[in-house]
Amino acid sequence: MKFTATLTALSALFAPAAGLTAGSMQKEMHHDRDVFLGPSLWIVGSTGLNIYSPDGSDHFVQTAPEDICHNVTGYRGGPPSLSCSFYDIVSDGKKYVWAAVSRGIAKIDVFDIDTGAVVGSFESCETPRDLEYHPLRDEIWVRCMGTTDEFSGYMDVFSTSSPTGDTIAQVDLTGNHTFSAYGYSIIDNSLGDVGYGSVWNQNTMYKFDLSSRAVIDQFEVPGAYGAYEVAYSKKNQHIFIRASVCCSCGFVGSDLGEDCGRYGSDNVTLTTGPNAGKTMQGQCGRCDGLPIDSIGVLEFNTQTDTFIGSHAMKDGTGGDPFGSPDGRHIVLVGRNGGETLRILETGENGQLSTVGYDLELGFDATDEEDSAIFNDFAFIQTDGSDDGVVRDLIVIAAGTENVVALVDLTKMSNGMPTVTKLNLSANDETTSNRNRRQVEWVIGTKYVWIDGTANDEVYVVDIDSKSLVRTITGLSTSKMISVENYERKNLAKLISAQIDQARIESDKAAADKAATDQANTVATQSNLEAALPVDSSSDDDSKIDPIGIVALIVGVVAVVVGAANLVAINKMNKFRGSSGDTNALEVESLGSKNVA
Repeated sequence: MKFTATLTALSALFAPAAGLTAGSMQKEMHHDRDVFLGPSLWIVGSTGLNIYSPDGSDHFVQTAPEDICHNVTGYRGGPPSLSCSFYDIVSDGKKYVWAAVSRGIAKIDVFDIDTGAVVGSFESCETPRDLEYHPLRDEIWVRCMGTTDEFSGYMDVFSTSSPTGDTIAQVDLTGNHTFSAYGYSIIDNSLGDVGYGSVWNQNTMYKFDLSSRAVIDQFEVPGAYGAYEVAYSKKNQHIFIRASVCCSCGFVGSDLGEDCGRYGSDNVTLTTGPNAGKTMQGQCGRCDGLPIDSIGVLEFNTQTDTFIGSHAMKDGTGGDPFGSPDGRHIVLVGRNGGETLRILETGENGQLSTVGYDLELGFDATDEEDSAIFNDFAFIQTDGSDDGVVRDLIVIAAGTENVVALVDLTKMSNGMPTVTKLNLSANDETTSNRNRRQVEWVIGTKYVWIDGTANDEVYVVDIDSKSLVRTITGLSTSKMISVENYERKNLAKLISAQIDQARIESDKAAADKAATDQANTVATQSNLEAALPVDSSSDDDSKIDPIGIVALIVGVVAVVVGAANLVAINKMNKFRGSSGDTNALEVESLGSKNVA
């Protein structure tokens, strides 16, 4: 029937966006611009902006570095040079991708999520370091670290719906405007109308109101010099805070040795170790991995605003925390050359997390025995709803050799996760800056991207087959992020579902009508034949079908109502994301990773 044909056409119209398989990518023309359907992998760096399909087979966008990077004056003077060292990058999952540019630049670059086109560079704080997206408020919160005439250690707030507008607010965290104050922020739907921030040179966690844009409370980090790296578990609403300490240096028998290094020394008061309480020559905040680094990672309950305990590496020293998207695991990375990783398992709110596993990955740590050779991970968690595959993995790439480890939490052996190691390259040269190697999962697919900055290479790994599927050369990376327009994806799914339901109801109504007509025909056939001649030329498709028309109207109304209610459904998804749903917009759109 014509009505069924109409539904089929409508369904075909919306099916491409709604029915993409995991890892697939489509590109369409829209107003003379390429529009991407499905997930894509974005890379910013000295080669500009590059956008690829999930498996790297298609290179969709290449934007020149001059269009996204900025000129900065060298640290030792000299003429300005183009700097493309981005600190952080996030997506709002519906309109834009936001990137914090390098040190010394008070700019945030904004890109169109559908095309990669440069929207503009907008004024922000000096050296924006950490970006957090709040989907319910449609805001980007920027953690600043540079010193300005007005503030230091503060935050900028942008509206994601109107990036061209003025900055919504500036939040002064520390009240001290005389020195830089590095730090990170925790902003999440599950925290309600508040957020938290750390400062590397202050032993304080700051709590701020997202509406009033003001600090409403602060909490001393016991025994610490400062608070730096942080991770958050939405499972139990706990924050994991890396405490920094002071140590002695510049004399025989000191904690750091006779050489204080490039940062020199001051008179510092020690709070840990055998000389706790004494003031002596030393430095603070750069003593990670030493025996005196004994406070570790403090676990903070945001429901009661109290510290409930601490965690350390296997050797008793502190480690940097990294949280999984669902909040079930916190990975601790110590200064041990990658000898071991400690994975914490989070419990219920108020319960101290427990040690799940101490993984020995066996990476080459030659000459880096006291270094942290990891600073990024990919947590892959799928429930099978997209492609039928359930995954729960952690992908870890060494900074000292071209090797990656795939830790499969769904396959246990002797109580430990199964670990598969994969060689990425035969090159002897390893990634530069050892612990700056990036790992990025293209969300919803089976592909993970890993960079190798020493060779300007990027490696694409199939986590299902545990194989290297592609090496892209000549590509410099500063930040990588998985991007998809989830608002459009959800709208397409909603419309497609409404069309399918309208088709089902129409088919059922047509079947019921046919059955009724057939019964009536059998009962009165002889009388009808006697009274009227049979018109064999009648065309059922030319008759007016009242039930079909009603069904069509219902279907169209349902589509319109469904589209109008998309915002409400998205909000429900976002709230569901706060309870651990990895498919929610909040989890899917966040590309921010706390990288020191």
